[in-house]
Amino acid sequence: MELVQDCLNTMKVMGVKVAFLPMGTGSDLSKYPEIRPELVRRLKIVGEMAAAEGLTIGIETSLNAKGEVALLDEIDSSGIKIYFKFQNALEAGRNLYEELKTLGKERICQIHCTDTDGVTLPDNKRIDMPKVKKVLDEMGWKGWLVVERSRDVNDVRNVKKNFSTNVRFLKEVFQGIK
Repeated sequence: MELVQDCLNTMKVMGVKVAFLPMGTGSDLSKYPEIRPELVRRLKIVGEMAAAEGLTIGIETSLNAKGEVALLDEIDSSGIKIYFKFQNALEAGRNLYEELKTLGKERICQIHCTDTDGVTLPDNKRIDMPKVKKVLDEMGWKGWLVVERSRDVNDVRNVKKNFSTNVRFLKEVFQGIK
């Protein structure tokens, strides 16, 4: 737990309220359900540590939204929330918009606006970003949108172009900035 405390200390120094805890493929509850009791035990401790500091640790799982709600209920800590990644729902064939609604605004700390590589966000046919915004607005969700991946398959190494395209699109949809 020393590393978690280091993270929390760094968050306080930087004035950051949310951190992402990458749990790794070995912590995939869909593939390894037998680790759930130990994972929950550890996340309870991490959650207590974060909550005591008024901070939040975001976790990403492969579970569907109902499974994530159950996991958060089991962890039972205001210091642990879901770091929601569009790609996880899409790759599993789940309805992205219903997943967001099921989780609700109180359980989502950040949203990772990405999909598998192939196209940038404006050209992605699997994500209706104006609909995502509408759902989030109806939920009353406010927070950070994280940008990564979603690269043009014909120009994957052009990081500046890909990120600029994605950020410009998100600003247009979520902030009305053209």
